[in-house]
Amino acid sequence: MEFDADTADTDEDGSLRLLSGLAARAAARWPGRTAVVGSGRAVTFAALRDAADAAAHALRRAGITRGDRVVVACEDAASTLALLLATAALGAVHIPADPHLPGYAAAHLLTDAAPACVVADGAAPLAAAARDRHTPVRDLRPFDLPGAPGSPSRPHPGPGAPIPSDPVSILYTSGSTGRPKGVVSTHAGVLFCVRAIARRLRLRPGDVIGCVLPLTFDYGLYQLYLGLYSGAAVAVGHGVDAGPGLLRFLLRHEVTVLPSVAGLTWSLCRLAERQRERPPLRMLTNTGAALSPALAGRVKEAFPGIDVVAMYGLTECKRVSVLLPEEWEQRPTSAGRPLDDTEVLVLCPRTGRVLPPGEEGELVVRGPHLMRGYWNDPELTGQRLRRVGPAQETMLFTGDRGRVDAEGYVYVSGRDDDVYKANGFRVSAAEVALAAEDVPGVEKAHCLPARAERPARLAVVSGRPAEDIRRELAERIEWFKVPDHIHPLAALPLRSNGKTDTAALETLLTGGTA
Repeated sequence: MEFDADTADTDEDGSLRLLSGLAARAAARWPGRTAVVGSGRAVTFAALRDAADAAAHALRRAGITRGDRVVVACEDAASTLALLLATAALGAVHIPADPHLPGYAAAHLLTDAAPACVVADGAAPLAAAARDRHTPVRDLRPFDLPGAPGSPSRPHPGPGAPIPSDPVSILYTSGSTGRPKGVVSTHAGVLFCVRAIARRLRLRPGDVIGCVLPLTFDYGLYQLYLGLYSGAAVAVGHGVDAGPGLLRFLLRHEVTVLPSVAGLTWSLCRLAERQRERPPLRMLTNTGAALSPALAGRVKEAFPGIDVVAMYGLTECKRVSVLLPEEWEQRPTSAGRPLDDTEVLVLCPRTGRVLPPGEEGELVVRGPHLMRGYWNDPELTGQRLRRVGPAQETMLFTGDRGRVDAEGYVYVSGRDDDVYKANGFRVSAAEVALAAEDVPGVEKAHCLPARAERPARLAVVSGRPAEDIRRELAERIEWFKVPDHIHPLAALPLRSNGKTDTAALETLLTGGTA
């Protein structure tokens, strides 16, 4: 099969069809501009396109075809993006993963996704876990591969070629079942989000997006796609760049747009208050946990003239609503109005009827960016994607409580299940407890989810010290899922049915008598 850049990823009117088309479009418009900065090098849009082309040919020669699942676990952000675009061009389904994913989480991902191969550094822990399960591991370095012969890696339309409604990605996210679940998204759904978000944020080619969020987190990953679509450069940082080195990172790369979460924003303000020099930040975006009006005001004081943009979304549809900077003063607690072609309804949890403006219920979303479903879990998919109303439209039941006012602004108040946000990341209390019970010496565990100002707390029936349990827990699940507060107990308080008495446990952990 030969490849043609002009026909595969664009319609006759030039609109994008496949995710891989972002690379060709960006290289045609801004070939010499910087696309991604990270791991000590800067990569142009043209170089990124060429690397994606070379990686697509290498993967095709390795037998990867349409529908195959490929885990991409690279340290280097530019290589990660090139490989994601390459798999998309072939019609394969990519699964971004942390190369250092702890063993407990790695085992679940590899078992559940059953990938055709894992692309990772051969020494990465995830690569070792894959080899233990006899999954092929390939150490592909896109920028070191020879140029692809002929046209770039976008196949001619025809039998077997990918189409916009095909799955393109699986992103694993925490859920109430206690096991991370794979959210399946299509080319069309991802591209809709990229267009809608870039336009709502008014991103432009002169911007530098500073991303210190993990690329396995959809908020971090989409910064790469937003840069490709808008022509902005994306500077990717790791480790210290998200902590004490944040301000230095922003200054070094002259960052103008910072995707943030509440904890990161708090750190930024504290660092800025100790230093006079300021990066040219023009906008800070926030999602995950809500950004309080007080913290937003602190950002504006530390960075005069900056725009603060509040957003609401979830992995199952990426983004729901955006509050524009000029709307913030009037509605500082709102998450904004829905994206174009997106509708948010509020349903009564008891009756299922649509509630009028101002009344609180479950937020339900309708639009072209809804997930295809959860990988390998039709039952859970059926719970979250349901047909509603006289026209039986498919809608996403978010599990979030909230309201919509008469002008269409969305307000989010919380959740009813055990899923909570830890510094912007979605975490399942059930998953934390299951991982804790995998630690030797822990007989039973129960995690109380974070709520409002109260942090998550993990109670374990164990004679081992809390620090030992914390250390071993960090070897089983991602760092952001490990609670700061771990309480070894002689026993958990139980109800008559044998389940943990959460009210009694709450009392016990706050110093009362259970």
